[in-house]
Amino acid sequence: MDAVAEFFRRVPLEIERAGGTLPWRAGLLGLALLLNIGFYVPLDGAGAGVPGLDKAVHLLVFALTVFAAGRVLAPRRRFPMGWVVVVALVHAVAIEVIQHVALAGRIGDPVDVLFDAVGIALGVALWVAERQLRRTAAVHEVEPEAPPVEAHSR
Repeated sequence: MDAVAEFFRRVPLEIERAGGTLPWRAGLLGLALLLNIGFYVPLDGAGAGVPGLDKAVHLLVFALTVFAAGRVLAPRRRFPMGWVVVVALVHAVAIEVIQHVALAGRIGDPVDVLFDAVGIALGVALWVAERQLRRTAAVHEVEPEAPPVEAHSR
């Protein structure tokens, strides 16, 4: 348990080193988690008019959730990101089981899990891309370009 407490104690410092602030990152994660609540709301059939909208929502919400969780939990190290992916995949399956068993007007759709998985992959890709951009920016900040060497005329 001490390791978990130590991990969460270091998170704000690691976020700062990675080039960010905890409130903004936590706020984005909070928004993403709030959007996930929509998967558990019974439907009355009103949103069924736009074909493919459900799949797009699954993809985008999972991409945002994984990206935001990665920015908070794994700002500098990759290890926790694997756990974010595992939890997201379990959540994707759980959503469909709960929708099928317990929610009025909802059915469990295995294709939704596929779109969730694509969203998870997109979230990881965005997380990796942001890390690379921040690393590149940090290198350019730390190592400014050397001035050109002037040729001496003889």
